[in-house]
Amino acid sequence: MPKATAIQPQYGSHPLGKIEVLPNAIHTIAVEASLTCYGVLGMASPHLRNGQVVLLTPEHSNQGVRTQIMNNQLIIDVYVVLEYGLRISEIAHNIMSTVKFSTEKMLGIPVPQVNVNVQGLIHGPHSLENK
Repeated sequence: MPKATAIQPQYGSHPLGKIEVLPNAIHTIAVEASLTCYGVLGMASPHLRNGQVVLLTPEHSNQGVRTQIMNNQLIIDVYVVLEYGLRISEIAHNIMSTVKFSTEKMLGIPVPQVNVNVQGLIHGPHSLENK
């Protein structure tokens, strides 16, 4: 497995040393921001299993986020499961702005793009208990 590429936030160099943020930390920020959004029932695997969504457990929710660094800017892809019956575009825009705001605030680096991938829809939170 290739070594994870760390990013250096603005003001990441200091006379005492340097600051590096690994992708797993970025994933945690994006997961927490996504899960606070109304209508998000959970994080999903980027890959379907037999054409079905794979809802990730809380311990593995970081797998529902992919990151890329291009031109010293961070691009984030999130994979989510949403509640059926709600307006998908509204929830997706909310996820985009929440993840962008949280990440930029915590890391101090620009996030020009947050891509939301809706992997599946589920009939409300109570149906998760039956799965």
